[in-house]
Amino acid sequence: MALDFDAVRRAFHGPPLASPPDHLPTQEELLAEHERIRVRCRLDLGLDPVAAGVGEHGSLIGGPAKPLTIIHRPVERLLRLEPMPLEWFDYPEARRAWSGPVEDEIDFLDRLISAHLAGFPNRPTAEEFSRWLRSPARSSRKGMAFYNVFETIWPIDLPRLLSRAHLSVYEVARAIIVSEARAPETIRWLHQFAVNPKMEPAAGTRPVA
Repeated sequence: MALDFDAVRRAFHGPPLASPPDHLPTQEELLAEHERIRVRCRLDLGLDPVAAGVGEHGSLIGGPAKPLTIIHRPVERLLRLEPMPLEWFDYPEARRAWSGPVEDEIDFLDRLISAHLAGFPNRPTAEEFSRWLRSPARSSRKGMAFYNVFETIWPIDLPRLLSRAHLSVYEVARAIIVSEARAPETIRWLHQFAVNPKMEPAAGTRPVA
């Protein structure tokens, strides 16, 4: 999809992304926020944003007469984003858990725990971790474990939380929100299921990974 550079510039000069977010950010808003952060970091470090060609001092925001703005990562991976509020994942299809053998779930969660909680003190068993994922109850231990998993989880394992761990989108969204993880790949994957609570999701649809 082609970027609307005028929209990037309008977003740059407009308000920053809201917290908590009130809409799914566009590619243009992500780029604008990235440029605002680059300017702020330069100023905080006592460096000259003009010399660095960031923000309005680069071509992306300032126009073609300015030094060329170079972005080294795909737009969707530029920012550590806050996930949409849980209400955006609270609709019937997102509440529906995937079915499958319990053995698959335990095997998958055991592997996930071994990979991402290897040094975690008194790490949970797969059965305990499964209960955590399905419960709205919060605790510091649970939050720390979720952070370690969702901050470093491999993208290929995100859809397996649905197909192998047999969780609902709602349960995964709740766990990610509790974790306070901001890994771009994790949040981008989650946001494909976000539906504005003021709008009705399309009838007959089912979230897919």
